Amino acid sequence: MESVAEIIAALGGPTAFGVICGFSKNPGARGSDMRQRGSIPVIYWPLIVDAARARGLAIDNDVLVHVHLPNDRRAQLTSVEEAAA
Repeated sequence: MESVAEIIAALGGPTAFGVICGFSKNPGARGSDMRQRGSIPVIYWPLIVDAARARGLAIDNDVLVHVHLPNDRRAQLTSVEEAAA
């Protein structure tokens, strides 16, 4: 996964994602807001990781950190990880 939008899509789209995060009022709007911002508040990460695990998706805290890094920092970390492998 390379973006918040991909994570939201993998978990069923904005409405399903909003429900996973616990929003009972307008879950689709809340999921859409996070997708548009490209950011998921950390408080929701445990719910997202649990939902992903239940669906057999490879979304964990490392993935969530990765998608929230600025692009230049992502590239820098990827280079370091490849060199270490």
